[in-house]
Amino acid sequence: MSLSSWTSRKVFRIAQVNTVGLREKLAISPRDAALDGLRALAILRVITWHTSGWAWTTWIISSVPAMFVVTGALLARSLQKASAFHTLRKRFKRLFLPLWFYSLTVYLLSLLFEVRTSAVWTFFFPFSQPSSLIASQWFTSAMWYLRAYVWVLVLSPFIYALTRRFKSLIPVVGIIAVIALGIWEIDSTGFGWAVGDIVLYSTCTAAGMAWLVHGRPSPQSLHVTAFAFLAGACSWLLFRQPIDGVVNNDHVLHLFVGGFWTALLLHFPMTLSSFSTTAVSRFLNRYPLSIYLWHSMTAWFFWQLVPNAIPTNARVLLIVALTFLALPVVTYLIGLFEHREEGWFTLLHVSPRIILVLAILLAINVGPLSRSIDFVRTPLNQPLPPSAAPTVVKIEIEDDVKKFLDSSAFKDDTWSIRETEMQSILDKRTQEMGLGKARAIVATRDGRIWHGISGNMRTFDQPSLIGSLTKTFTTTLIMQLVDEGLISLDDSVGGMGMGFKHGQITIRQLLTHTSGLAKYKSKSGYVAKGTTPMDVLSYVSEQPLRSPPGSYVDYSTSGFSLLGLILEQKTGKTFEELLRSRITDALGYELSTFRGDYGSIGFSTGGIIMTMDDLADWTRRYFFDRSTTKETWDWAMRTTTGVGTHGYCPCRNKSFLALGHIGGRTFASVDGDGTVVIIDTTGILVLDNYKKTQTFAQELRLVAGGGKKYLYP
Repeated sequence: MSLSSWTSRKVFRIAQVNTVGLREKLAISPRDAALDGLRALAILRVITWHTSGWAWTTWIISSVPAMFVVTGALLARSLQKASAFHTLRKRFKRLFLPLWFYSLTVYLLSLLFEVRTSAVWTFFFPFSQPSSLIASQWFTSAMWYLRAYVWVLVLSPFIYALTRRFKSLIPVVGIIAVIALGIWEIDSTGFGWAVGDIVLYSTCTAAGMAWLVHGRPSPQSLHVTAFAFLAGACSWLLFRQPIDGVVNNDHVLHLFVGGFWTALLLHFPMTLSSFSTTAVSRFLNRYPLSIYLWHSMTAWFFWQLVPNAIPTNARVLLIVALTFLALPVVTYLIGLFEHREEGWFTLLHVSPRIILVLAILLAINVGPLSRSIDFVRTPLNQPLPPSAAPTVVKIEIEDDVKKFLDSSAFKDDTWSIRETEMQSILDKRTQEMGLGKARAIVATRDGRIWHGISGNMRTFDQPSLIGSLTKTFTTTLIMQLVDEGLISLDDSVGGMGMGFKHGQITIRQLLTHTSGLAKYKSKSGYVAKGTTPMDVLSYVSEQPLRSPPGSYVDYSTSGFSLLGLILEQKTGKTFEELLRSRITDALGYELSTFRGDYGSIGFSTGGIIMTMDDLADWTRRYFFDRSTTKETWDWAMRTTTGVGTHGYCPCRNKSFLALGHIGGRTFASVDGDGTVVIIDTTGILVLDNYKKTQTFAQELRLVAGGGKKYLYP
């Protein structure tokens, strides 16, 4: 064979190979600029919602489903070009370094301020959501997205293999699964909520893989899809409303609203593509992870620093604007971890960033800014931390209780059998929680009542100190005077003529535990026998405020003692006389009162002794009927963060199924079914037993046939 012949054949073979490679490359659609525009819009909306706390913004675009749809399309194209191992390695390589830097920052802050965190591994390998109480959970609440993203990445090769084989069937099956979990309420909280997250966003990822990997669907397909998801959202809203009006708090609604907006926006590919070329979009798409991780922390600082004097809506808009303006500075400081070019970690690149970080740290720790920042307490002047899931106290019903609830004995609705089960729960929980002795009452709305005693506890004809449950009576008396026009919630204490030095504090702030008053204590650290309300008034009047009035929720026994004095000053009667003449005599309650005894101030903050049957009746009237004042109460103060007028309450974020209060050793609550639970012990129900107490009460409610509805839907 001649040299020229051999050369010609070789060139032909090379050309054949190149042609095959070219065909393979052409088979993979080029990157769709419209998807970059869609993702940038989604990120903008996420920042706006997390910064403002405005629930209505979650109905616009519904960002997270859209982001996972885009993620699915991009992952599918990566998996077409390379192996699953190479694709995931590249993704995790880009994810872990910025995540670890952020997580280390948050974890060290948590250690510095001695706040509770989840296990350290969750911060660095977030297969379970990392959490910390630092900054009222603002720094970790949005990290649920990272948990969902990590799981979707791990599952992506399997999702891709299934969508290649079964195409549209996979997202359809996923949609059915999301709806089924929602209907059966399997995804309502805890582990079930995490599973619901993974199923929902895996479904969105599968949709991106099936419908966008080879180019956008036809306009007709998008029309049908948008209409179907809109119809699904409307139908679901007839079935169930999302908690707090936040779309993200319901997986099924999030799916439908997210699907609708994604299909709708893809109707305008030219607009999305044009937006993707803007400086804003290029910035958001260059640093999506850094922006997501750090924007909540950035917003939190501005919520601390921007003055309260600015009108609320203007203040929110200002904070949103400042957050957006600060993000380029944030990405300048830490964007190197996400977008790592060759030679990124050099003295030339790192040193100016270190200097800027030190300057920021100095500013927030020294001088006027430092007095405005509190990493531990929750200011009232900012929204709740951003989160995809409703905050629900984790109630873990015992397996034996679950078995009873599934049994024919429970379904037969024989009250005597249910009483036996409630007694078993009472005995078991009393021992497990170290309560010593206990008694409980469960009263259903249809009039069935159970009384149970565990150990050598006092009988039900003997009264107990109800502790801080006294505050519900004090609140009622105050609100009755408000009804009658004798006082206003916004009256300042300085105008009451009691010589109180912190005159700017209002009655509303005393009721909602936002006065900032010092905590009363004697030299020994305990309340001395014989302590009078005037002793408390004199002490807290001389002490500096713990925080500016109206800024933080800080449970205040001193504040309610002051409310008792205001009642006496305004009516000319003692608190005890008011209590009997306005409430207890008319209701036929047997009670006694005390001041300065039992190591307690007593009086209007914790000075009532009454029977548990009377307390059960009061609990229904106060928390369920809301009839203890002239008008059925719907007081604005019930939107406090919980440790307020109405006790450890879910009225703002529906943390529990019931509304009630713990008086140290006595617990009273009622749920949306009208089931009253009273627990009275010789042990402590708060502190370490707080969550267990909620479970204890919920088990009793469930066995009695309640425990299924929120008190305020």
